[in-house]
Amino acid sequence: MNEKSTNSSEWVFTPNLYSNHIPDDFSSVSSSSELFRLIIDIIQDGISVLDPTLNIKYANTVMKHWYYSKSESNMEKCYQRFHNINTPCEVCPCIMALETKQPQMEVVRYQLDNKDIGWQQLFAVPLLSRDNEVVLIIEYVRDITLRKIAEDNFRDLEQQKNVLIDALKNREHSRDEFEKIIINNIERYVKPSLNYLKKVVKEEDIHMVSGIIDEIILPLTKTRPSQVSMLTPRELQVASLIKQNCPSKDIADRLYITKKAVDYHRANIRKKLNLKREENLQVYLETHL
Repeated sequence: MNEKSTNSSEWVFTPNLYSNHIPDDFSSVSSSSELFRLIIDIIQDGISVLDPTLNIKYANTVMKHWYYSKSESNMEKCYQRFHNINTPCEVCPCIMALETKQPQMEVVRYQLDNKDIGWQQLFAVPLLSRDNEVVLIIEYVRDITLRKIAEDNFRDLEQQKNVLIDALKNREHSRDEFEKIIINNIERYVKPSLNYLKKVVKEEDIHMVSGIIDEIILPLTKTRPSQVSMLTPRELQVASLIKQNCPSKDIADRLYITKKAVDYHRANIRKKLNLKREENLQVYLETHL
């Protein structure tokens, strides 16, 4: 970032964390090569220039910061200076650029003292002579550690989401199987028992018990209108008998409650079902219950 002084024509450069000291007087930058070096040192990504034998010809300030070494030799191999090893790296875009004479890119571990520090994206761009021979390699290094962490976290979240979806599917499958077992048991054991009881008890009592059983298993067999699902268990019992066209007195006798209680339940049922005065409760229940 540059700021122009209000008292003079001088430009004051505000250096970044890793930059060299930059002259206050811009005119002291006497050549384009010096200006180029200043610009390269300000860039927050690592930049180095290698010859075809991987000797370091130049490394900007960020590269020196990432790969600190007491040695300052410009003829040191990149793998010696940057990685403290005696042979080229196993994954090296610079060697691939030498072989193919084409730009190369690789994502590699950033290591310091044999410890993983993060991830880097390495670009290697070969500079060719008129004879199509590689004379220099520009290596551009970008720290992508945060991006890799974010990608890994996103991948983990995606896997967790898939595990959760599978678990929900299995749970839904188990629920369906459980419902089938309940319905099959009712068909195999409960209803045959009711048919036997018809021989020894009143038929209307059997209808009432059968209706209650149907109410119990209804959520497993079909979906009710939302208003019906608001009825209490007692209101469902009363509604089931109203559906069978039972008078209020008979409903009271069967449920061992007073007729006044039945009338109270009738009024609540109509209210919850949002029925108008002229609408027939029994007809509605025959259709929706």
